[in-house]
Amino acid sequence: MHIGTSASTHGIKPMSQISVIIPTYNREGTIARAIDSVLAQEYPASEIIVIDDGSKDNTRRIVESYGGKVLRYVYQENEGVSAARNRGVNEARYQWIAFLDSDDYWLSHHLRHMVDAIDATRGEAALYFCDIKRAPDEGGHHHWDRCGFKISSPYEFRYDASDWALMTTQPMMLQASVIRRDSYLGMGGLPKNLQTREDTLFFFKSGLLYPACAVSGCGTVMTSDGNMRLTREIRSTSLPYWLATISVYREVLAMGDTISPARREILIDGLSESYFAIGRVFFRQKKYLSSIRNLFYSAFLSRSTFAKCFLGSLSWRHVLKRLKGVVRFYY
Repeated sequence: MHIGTSASTHGIKPMSQISVIIPTYNREGTIARAIDSVLAQEYPASEIIVIDDGSKDNTRRIVESYGGKVLRYVYQENEGVSAARNRGVNEARYQWIAFLDSDDYWLSHHLRHMVDAIDATRGEAALYFCDIKRAPDEGGHHHWDRCGFKISSPYEFRYDASDWALMTTQPMMLQASVIRRDSYLGMGGLPKNLQTREDTLFFFKSGLLYPACAVSGCGTVMTSDGNMRLTREIRSTSLPYWLATISVYREVLAMGDTISPARREILIDGLSESYFAIGRVFFRQKKYLSSIRNLFYSAFLSRSTFAKCFLGSLSWRHVLKRLKGVVRFYY
């Protein structure tokens, strides 16, 4: 682990050229703000690639109005945000990738702080990430506060970043990260078959396989301006969310001997918790056979996790009511 002070860009020749990738879909109202925030960076991007994932509005006209050699517009038929991000990485010319969602924007110091950390650590990490301010309809708080994550210096480098990746809420988000292109491709990019949790899977793999570096401060601001943000469309209480979560844990566990026994146990606990959550969803839907099947598998994977989830699902009011019933029965 390296804990250090940030290197100023003054007097240091940066080792990094950054390709900025902005996936977009029907965001004519916000795409210009996202692009402008990249063009306003104190450390300039070497290229900006807008991947239009099948927009039917005026997105293309707005992007092409910028002109110039730095910004490229690439259109593809609608395949989803993961496919758009993967396409952007394949199109990129430079070794470092920075993602920005088209309804979010960067603060002007974002890339400079990230490049300072890359230079100071000689680019040894596959992932550099900073804090992000959540959208107003998600509380408007800083993401690291929500995670309970903090660092005490301008950057913190870890050869083994698995503890960060395995936190209950991961401190990394794609819109606030700079990623080494060859590492991204080596992990297979983002899975196109997942509607949600695709970033969770990516950060699991990255943290378990490669070094990472946390960079202090907030560089990205999320907004509620765009349409169809998946965190609003697919809630954490929904069946698609938990089915995707199970798929994520299974794929990570399939990495085999690259995961230590202690890390594997944490992942199995997470898988057990996911099956329990699906059991609860099916129970609410009155699909009792499916509910029992998933609850049984949760207990099979980890009895302790099943017991914790079961006890946690009971309200104190319900427990007290049951206890009163028992007391009446005996007395």
